[in-house]
Parts: sequence; C-alpha cells; structure tokens
Amino acid sequence: MRLSRWFIFIGMFASSAFAFGQDEDASEIPPEKEKKLELSGNLDIKYTLFHMDRNSAQYKLQFLREHLSSSLLSQYRLEPYLNADYRTGDLGFILKTHATYYSDTDAWVDLFEAYGSFNPSFNITLQAGKRVYSWGKGYAFNPGGFVNPVKDPENPELAQSGLLSANVEYIKSFSSKALQSFSFLAIVIPPSDITGTQFRELGNTAIALKSYFLLWDTDIDLLAYYRADKSRQFGFDFSRNLQENIEMHGELSHNKNMERFAIINGALTCESVDRFSYLFGLRYLDASNTTIIAEYYHNGLGLSKAEFAQYNEFLNNGVNNPDPAVAQQTFGINQTYFKGSTLMQDYLYIKLMHPEPFDWLYFTPSLYTIYNLSDNSYLLSLRISYKPIINTEFIFWGTLLAGNNMTEYGGKQVQQRIELWMRVFF
Repeated sequence: MRLSRWFIFIGMFASSAFAFGQDEDASEIPPEKEKKLELSGNLDIKYTLFHMDRNSAQYKLQFLREHLSSSLLSQYRLEPYLNADYRTGDLGFILKTHATYYSDTDAWVDLFEAYGSFNPSFNITLQAGKRVYSWGKGYAFNPGGFVNPVKDPENPELAQSGLLSANVEYIKSFSSKALQSFSFLAIVIPPSDITGTQFRELGNTAIALKSYFLLWDTDIDLLAYYRADKSRQFGFDFSRNLQENIEMHGELSHNKNMERFAIINGALTCESVDRFSYLFGLRYLDASNTTIIAEYYHNGLGLSKAEFAQYNEFLNNGVNNPDPAVAQQTFGINQTYFKGSTLMQDYLYIKLMHPEPFDWLYFTPSLYTIYNLSDNSYLLSLRISYKPIINTEFIFWGTLLAGNNMTEYGGKQVQQRIELWMRVFF
C-alpha cells in the first residue's frame, strides 16, 4: 500500500484531534514522581469434572484414538498470574504473565502483556510492546473489538493475551455542556504471519483507530481497522445511563472483505464477504442490589441454520468414515475453522448477580445463560463465589448445555461441567 494512502486514512480520523488541540493552553509539567514498583498476582487452583456426551460427533473426533471407559472425566491444573507495574516520572513499564500447569511434561508460560509507556505531555501517551486492548461496550460480546483478544462469553472477565503493537493516544477535557471529553487513539500493528524465520511483509502492517467522545453524557466511540491485504472493519459503539440504575449500550461493525468459512456439499469453502455484526444491551441494578445484564448479539459472519446442518453432517461423515485419516482431517478442520464459541448468527445473553443474598456474608452467586436463537439450544451456568478474606476466593461453577444433538450447544462433547476453584491473591 502506498504511503499516501496510510496518511489519508489516518488523517480522516485524526483531523478532529488536531482541531481540538489547537486551542489548548500549555499545561504545566507535573512534578516528577518517585520511582515505584508494584508486584501483584494470583494463583488459581482448578479442579473440573466433565460429563461427556459420548454420542456427540465432536466427542468421537476428539477422542478418536482413545478408548475411554467412562463418560466422566476430570482435569486438575494450576494457573499462576504474575504482574509487575513500574512507574517513574513520565515513564512506565507493565508486565503480565500467565502459566498453565497440568504436569511436569505438560506446562507452558504465556506473556499476556509487556509494554512501555511514555507521557511526553499531560495530554499525550505513547506505548509500545504487547498490550491488551478493550474496545466496545458489550459485556459478553464485542463486535467492535477489532483489536481485542477473542472474548469467551462464558467468562468475559478472563485475562487474555494482548497484541504486539505501538500506539499514541491524545486526551482532552472540555467545560462544554455538550462535549465533556475527547480522545484519539492510533495503533500500528505488525503482521502476525511470519515468513521464513522472523521476517514479515511490511505491506501487511495494520492500522487501528479509535475516536472517543463524551457527548451529552453519552460515551461514543468511532472505530476502524485497516490492513491492505486483508479485511477492513469500521464501526461505532455507545453507552448511556438512562437513569442512575439503568445503562444502555450497543455496538455496530461493518466487516469488509472478511474470510467466511462454511461446509458446502461436504467440503470446506472460504469466501470473502461484507457483513454487519451488532449488539444491543441493558444493565439494570435494582433496589435489592441485584444486577441484571441482557444482551442481544448478531454475528454477521456466523453460520445459518441450513449451513450449520451441513456442518453437522460433515462431522458425522468424518466420524463414520472407515479411514482414520479422514476422521483426523475432519477433526483438524473443526478445530481450525469452527472452534469459536458463537458459530451461528443470533444469541441472547442474560446474567443475574446478587451479592450476599439472605445475609450470607462473603457469598456472591450469579446465574447466566447464552441462548442460541437460531436453533433453541442454550448454555445455563451457576457460579458461586465465596471470599472469606481479602486475598482468598473459592468458586463453585456448574454449567449445563442443552439441546438436541444437531444443535450448537446440544452437540458439544460436554453435557455438564462442574468447576471448583481456589484463588489466592498477593
């Protein structure tokens, strides 16, 4: 892509930032802060009991070469999180790591975040490294999260790995009753595909832009993602408090030239499409301190009901084929192209959370469901958190997946799941 096209693309979003910044008075440089290093983290000890659906095609593909005698499986793992935050004056460094341990022969370490931060002025921040971005206003889904890690709607608050990038952000506040705050964020993202050793095609570098406005007490973001050799995405989101206890939010994205995979006539197909995805949600807090979150999500790139039926037929044909190589190939396609948590198009998410019911101190139960509106299958989950002291938490988490075996949730390899966590913070 020519350099002039990069500058035009950035200029369309950045012009408003420069316009707002022209009238800004020089801000006083704050006094230099003392050097400060903060270490934090937690250790999650997790034991999970699975009730598997041995008739599921996905189960048979996953355990093709294993002859399990029971439908009850268990899993035990450790997950330590270690974080460091170093600040001195206008400089900062953030480090977040995560490890997973199943056994001495099955363990690995992930680098979630590692980036440096510099504030050349009161309104500008420069950052470079690996960082997690959180675009969008949705709780369980983010169709506008072009640079976000893929969110797990079953556990939206789960810490995940960030994105290798560099960014600059400009922020300004106003005394106007209409516009109270404005910010502009530009992100440069090197390509993730590596050619040969550690080299990449320069032309595959991507740019993501976000303009934020606090306008008439409404949070509004304008979003864009551009990469010359791949998709282009544009969108916006908003959030507004209708009353003190009622919040409304939404997201809309237009995805251009996106790869969309489906099974047609028993074979994997890929086409480039232009599709819209969107979300609308409400958050309500009642007088008894119960929080209700409700969201409707339309995944424009998801499979239709007819396409999902062909996908199911493809899985069953792979399982029933006498050639093990065909079954292995089917499993590989399933794990590579259809591993997402929202394969179809329309979903409803509802969550209820009420801390310390019936005066049960330190208990916080929550109940949520993800309902597939296309095939009427659903996931229902109950989570109970008990935090008797400030740095220790115990979690019971039970999940049920329901629907006939030709639906998304009913066809999963797991029918029920019970998790027991012990989480220790420092």
